[in-house]
Amino acid sequence: MNTSPKRLLSLAGLLLLAVPFLHAADEPATPPPGDGPKHERRGPGGPGAMMQQAVKELGLSAEQEAKWKEIGKQERTALEALRADTTVEKKDKRAKMQEINQGFADQRRALLNADQQTKFDDMRAKMRERGPRGPKPDKNN
Repeated sequence: MNTSPKRLLSLAGLLLLAVPFLHAADEPATPPPGDGPKHERRGPGGPGAMMQQAVKELGLSAEQEAKWKEIGKQERTALEALRADTTVEKKDKRAKMQEINQGFADQRRALLNADQQTKFDDMRAKMRERGPRGPKPDKNN
């Protein structure tokens, strides 16, 4: 069999190019969890996960949870509409988003009993302390 160095290098190059495709074929083609908009499909700290954590921490009943999720869908729709609205200045969008968030937070709070409302208020206060991007990294480490 006549194998030249060029032919061997070409074959090796083709094999290297094929590896990522072969690896991708082995992985299941399942969509990310969640049935909401793309931003709900984020990793462990995404909005969908935060909502599930809130449901768990507050101990919502099945009826409360269904209403809670419906409010979340309405909130996402309102926020997406605001993001898509090109007539609102960028600096004004943040304030408008906060108004929308507060209005839906009030709706969620109205679903809760007194104990749940106290927990909800504590959770929101902790979120405000952390800020919009979560806890800040410790610069001393």
